[in-house]
Amino acid sequence: MEDVSLEMMSAQRKKLAVHMDNIGHGLIVLLPIAMAAANRSSPLFLACAAFCVLASRLASGAIRLDRSAFGTIPTGVAFLVLCGIAYPLISLAWAIRPDLGLFSWGEAVLPAVSSAVLIVGWRAAPPPRWMAGALAATMLITAGLITVELLLDFPLRRLLSHRIDGFIYNRPVVTLLLLLAPVLVLVGFRRNRMFCLPLLFLVVATILLSDSEAAKLGLLTATGTFALSYAPFIWVRRLLTIALLGLIWMQPFFGSVMRSVPDTVIEATKAGHSRERIALWQAFSDVTHHYPVFGTGFGSSPQMGSHPVAANIDRAYRQMLRIGHPHNAFLQVWVELGAVGALLLSALILWILSCLSRASADIRRVGLMTLMMASAIALVSHGAWQGWWIAAVALAAALLTLRPVQSNPTR
Repeated sequence: MEDVSLEMMSAQRKKLAVHMDNIGHGLIVLLPIAMAAANRSSPLFLACAAFCVLASRLASGAIRLDRSAFGTIPTGVAFLVLCGIAYPLISLAWAIRPDLGLFSWGEAVLPAVSSAVLIVGWRAAPPPRWMAGALAATMLITAGLITVELLLDFPLRRLLSHRIDGFIYNRPVVTLLLLLAPVLVLVGFRRNRMFCLPLLFLVVATILLSDSEAAKLGLLTATGTFALSYAPFIWVRRLLTIALLGLIWMQPFFGSVMRSVPDTVIEATKAGHSRERIALWQAFSDVTHHYPVFGTGFGSSPQMGSHPVAANIDRAYRQMLRIGHPHNAFLQVWVELGAVGALLLSALILWILSCLSRASADIRRVGLMTLMMASAIALVSHGAWQGWWIAAVALAAALLTLRPVQSNPTR
């Protein structure tokens, strides 16, 4: 009787594991559509997906909650993760609104941790083979819906909400762009061109039709990185390392540098509010000169207009501190976390490039494209700690840890 009871419990655990696995990966598949309907929903979907996948792996026995689960994490990576989590919390001690900073910290950490949980779960047991194809299909549907909305003056949005404007779709468009290359390589672009080509063309068309100038810059950067990636990797890695680290460490002077941009360039990019952005960058760059080492505290950017440092900023730019954030993630790191934060970000970039150097050629190429397009978007748009943004980047990174699906999917 005991043997029968144990067998029944084992069968129930396996059934539960399969159900939780399907629910978790179904949430990932639905994430693009959810973003089109509610453009801040991706952190919730990603967190629920990670919870279901972890529960599935625990129920099946693929993951055990003991020391062995953490034994494979390199010491350097563990130290970087701990510093990245702890230092923002420590910096709340000198933030102007620690309560709001703590909320921002939670919003940023939730999708990042969810992505890490997915990676651990996928290493223990791969996701179902249908996930990549189903995710590609929902991305195709989402791009089609957004395109129809933009071309036909938002017929669906008028039924769902009173907020009618093209910028509402900027976040789902950026999410589609970040997921595009990883999903194409997972589905297998060379094997499934009749499926991948429509997805590629429709997502690109959606980006070009959208109001998101940041997504267009990301698309342009990805195209350039794709061409560059065919050069010897050692030279590409050196070039991108210099470019990204230089970009990080120039941020205290970024506003001054951008003020020297010719008026013809500013006029040509006025659709992206380039003149206002330059004034914004100048104001926040000036803040870093007063708090160069430790920053003003995590999550302080939204309150910068009322921060004591505002009195020391040039009157011509002081009002720009009330915008909420500098629309430049690299600069926001400097403003809130100072040189210590810039050092942690530099270490993260070096670690990512090191991981890509050990990846296969296709994953390396797509990884470089994703890294550079995310950096380009982060340079000109969005708050650094917005949950939807970190969810999009983190999910794209997690997908790059998977192997492409085989041509005979049966699961």
